[in-house]
Amino acid sequence: MAIDLKKYLTEQYQRSIQSNRSPGPVITISRQYGCNAKELASILSKRLNLINEENKLKNRWNWINKEIFEGTAKALNLRESRILHVFEGEKKGLVESIILSSSEKYYASDTKIKKKIIEIVRSFAEQGHIIIIGLASAAICRDIKKSLHIRLEAPFDWRVQQSSKRRKRTIEEMAVYASSIDKKRDKFRDSFIQKIDATEMFDLSFNCKTMDFNEIVETVVCILKKRGMI
Repeated sequence: MAIDLKKYLTEQYQRSIQSNRSPGPVITISRQYGCNAKELASILSKRLNLINEENKLKNRWNWINKEIFEGTAKALNLRESRILHVFEGEKKGLVESIILSSSEKYYASDTKIKKKIIEIVRSFAEQGHIIIIGLASAAICRDIKKSLHIRLEAPFDWRVQQSSKRRKRTIEEMAVYASSIDKKRDKFRDSFIQKIDATEMFDLSFNCKTMDFNEIVETVVCILKKRGMI
């Protein structure tokens, strides 16, 4: 069963209002395989923290990635292997779900896992001053006013070549792997979107082949200042 994301996020938003907290600021980074989002997030968070120090602000920016995957498994009291299929954009069949639910002490449906992902992503977003890499964070945080959603892209051949050098694998191996990861990430993100064009999720798209991280960071900083997020 698909999650009614709009309804579920409205409930999350109402909770934040009741707690007198305005979610954000939050930055999400979606990426094609071979575009180094971790390095960008690291450089960007350091740049934002330097700005805060110059303005004598105490808030510090951090970035997260796999922590949400690990936190979801822990919150549901499940082994990480039991939720991996959801993060890879897959879903268990009806028969498999019935067998697991009747044979395992701890079991969570795909819908329950996705709801927990939303709760964890939103908890980070509500704390603010956070950069979230992937994990459908653009879809989950799109309604937050103090948010900016970035997409990293590059030509497929370039991404394969960069990955081949970094991982010391053949071009052929990395081409197959890159294509597989791109499909899994898109399927996972799209499983949180209902009747929305995926391109509407992002505010900025960058070509990692033609722009270096310093150029991207300075562009992002300019937009954040324009939006009053820093």
